[in-house]
Parts: sequence; C-alpha cells; structure tokens
Amino acid sequence: MLNPARVFKKRFVLILFTLPAIYILFAITSQRNEQRFRKVRHDGPSDDVVNSARPTIDTVQEPPSVTLFMRTTGLHIKQFYCDFLRTTVLFWPASYGKLVVVFDQESSLDHKIGNILERQFHQFFPYRKLEILYEPLPRNYETLLKLPWPKRDTGYNRQIWSSFFNDLYTNDTVIAWVDSDTAFSTSVTINSIYYGTRLRAIGTDCTSSQLDYPGRCLKSAEISIGLPAVADFMLNFPIYIYRDTYANCREYLMRRYKARNFEEVYRNISAYDLICPVTTILNYAWHFERDRYDWSFKICSAPLDEYNKRFRPNATIRPYDIKPVMAAPLASLHTGDPKSALHSAQVILASYCLSHKAAGHYLKFCTGKRDFALSNNLILFMYTYAPLPCHGDMTYTCLDVLRRHYNLVGSEIFQDKRRMEWSDVETIEKLVKEVNATCPVIRNGSPDGSIPFT
Repeated sequence: MLNPARVFKKRFVLILFTLPAIYILFAITSQRNEQRFRKVRHDGPSDDVVNSARPTIDTVQEPPSVTLFMRTTGLHIKQFYCDFLRTTVLFWPASYGKLVVVFDQESSLDHKIGNILERQFHQFFPYRKLEILYEPLPRNYETLLKLPWPKRDTGYNRQIWSSFFNDLYTNDTVIAWVDSDTAFSTSVTINSIYYGTRLRAIGTDCTSSQLDYPGRCLKSAEISIGLPAVADFMLNFPIYIYRDTYANCREYLMRRYKARNFEEVYRNISAYDLICPVTTILNYAWHFERDRYDWSFKICSAPLDEYNKRFRPNATIRPYDIKPVMAAPLASLHTGDPKSALHSAQVILASYCLSHKAAGHYLKFCTGKRDFALSNNLILFMYTYAPLPCHGDMTYTCLDVLRRHYNLVGSEIFQDKRRMEWSDVETIEKLVKEVNATCPVIRNGSPDGSIPFT
C-alpha cells in the first residue's frame, strides 16, 4: 500500500520543478508575440518629420456634428460667395458638419440659386455636405414683416423673424449660426466651439455706450424675457447655440406673454422697439440654461460687484466668467459689403499662412509680404468697440493663445484631418461667375494694408 505522505512529497517536488519551466516557456512566447506585434504595427512619423511639422498640441477627438447655418436670399448671393463661401472652404472643416442654407420658398430666383449651389457642391466639393431648404412666408406676413423696423425692407425683417426658428431646419444638436455678411478670418476648431461639453458664448456690455443699436438690443432682450440682460452677444459669427435652446426660448416667451402662438409674441415685443434674436436667445440661456454654456464676458460699464446688483443671486456673473483674453481668436469678421473680405484680406491671408507654417509647409504663396507674424492677428481678440485687451503684459497672453491656435490647426493639417487649400478659394471665384458676379481677389490684399473690423 502506498504511503500517502511519500506520494504527496513526490508530487510537490514535481510541481516545484515544473513551474519554472512553465514560466520560461510563457516568457519566450510573450517575447515572440511582442516582436510579431512590432512587425505589423503602423509606426508614426519619424522624429525628424514630427519636428519639421512642430505639432505641439495633442491630437484632438473628432468634433460632434454641427450645422453651419445661414438664412439668406438670392439678392445677397454675391456676398454669400465672395465673403462667406470662399472663406468657409478654407476655415470650416467639412468633418465638423453640414452647411444648411435657407432661402425664400416663394422666390423663383432663390430656387434657381439653390439648384446652382447644389450642383456646384456635388461637382466641386463632394466631401462637403450642403442642404438647401426653403422657408414659406409666415402667416399674416403683410403686417408682421413690417415689424420691428418699418423703414427697413421686408426681407430684413423676415430674417429677424426667421432667426427664432433656426432649429426647424436641422436635427443636429448644435447650430453654428452665421449671418449673410460673414467672412471667416481664421479656422474654427473644436476648442473655439466647446469648453468641455459646454458651448462657448462671448458677450459684452462695452458696445452699448458706443453704438445705439447694441443698447437698444439689450433693452429689447430685457423687455422680451422680463429679466435683466447680462450682455450683448452680437459680436462675431458663428454663434453657437444648442438646437433645443431655440424651442425652449420660444416656449418660454409664449408662456410669459400668454400667447397662442409665436406671432403674438413677436407683435408684442416689437411694439416696444427693435428685436435682436441673438441677444434675446442667449440672454434667455443665461437665465435658464446657464450650465450648458461656457460664458466669456468683457464688462466696461461698472465694476463687477456693482454690475451684478441688477441680477438675482443665481444669475450674477461669476469672477471666472470674466475672461481678460478669449480662449480662442474670433473666427470671423462681420462684413458690411461684398468687398469687405478684400479689405480684411490681411487677416485671412495671415491665418492661412500661419496655419501652414505650423504644419511645416513653407509655401511659396506665403513668402515675401505674406510672411506674417502672429502679432498681425491680435485684432482677433477684439470685443468690437471694447478696448483691445492685447496690450502690455497681456500681449504675451494673446500671442500665446494665437500660437496654440495655429499649432492646433497646423497639426490637423499635418495629420490630414483638415483641408486648407487655396485652390478651393480660386474654385469659388470661378463658380461665382455662374450667378453673374465676380469677387475681388483676396490674395492681392487690402490696397492700404488696413484691417477693418466691423
């Protein structure tokens, strides 16, 4: 009969000698697998290539889909092509989202222009998504569209009315709202749209003492929502607003005025003065959807403690809402006529050349007079009529933000995540001829070298 103790001892000795052998076999197998993985792995560019491109910003995630939205008419088609479209193909990445353009439903000219645009995009910009939609006239438009500016044409008043309904023309979560007199001045980035998950909103009271229009807008917003207006938000485009904020604002206004429909609201608030949809909607968001947005304010009229006395405790401006310098340069110039992009060409050219320089592309196009310094684009931190913040020690802060901005754009160009080709601008300059218009050539720059900012 076998002795149990001796059997256990033999088995223990066998296990003791077997374990090291198993460990050695496992190590050899792991090493071979690692070598096999290294052989099939797609390595990144060499250090020399990376250094030549100098991408100093970490890779960013793909942005969520956003609708770049414009309400216009065929009567403004030259400005659409010359200011907006040829700067859009440079500075709005196709991957960020589609372009939605809304025309007048009853206009045969608008339908003709819409058909031309759809064909041109399909043929020359197939990687960009364009949706052309048409808005019907509102009910009782004969009287409704004489408000709030009887002296302005019906088309202008219609755009004001339409702006409260931008959300009806897209299913995307975010609307990047632009007016027809917009020209992009530098690239839109995910950093210029979002802070974390919150949309950036830029406002100021500094315009109210300089111009009559912003002051009236602030008063109009206060009358509309029944609460003190925090700031004027009609500073630059795109203006980023969550799609459901539009519907929430309309519903709030209808409840406040005990109205059966928005037409009644519109007639009520226009009886007081002009209507400013951007400022009204974002002031609504400040009071009722505050945590969804990242606020950046420039306040000129009073110290913050004094300024905050007008608000309820839960609506006061917090110290961190005051930003000495914006987190990203302004993405556009608010132009006044189809030649404004030409007058602002120095900013546009500088953004194009600085972006490619950050990508390690030393283009012949960007030599000589176009060898721009970062300081050329300090104007992109200007809150309209507020004093430019980039002076003294703050100049270095502004330059650092610009440097980070162009390095980010450059790294995306280098990694083929962003297209920025001047040939696209030249394509638009050819396509505009199909609508019987011509554009000033941006690359010639401003005749006097000035950089107007309106």
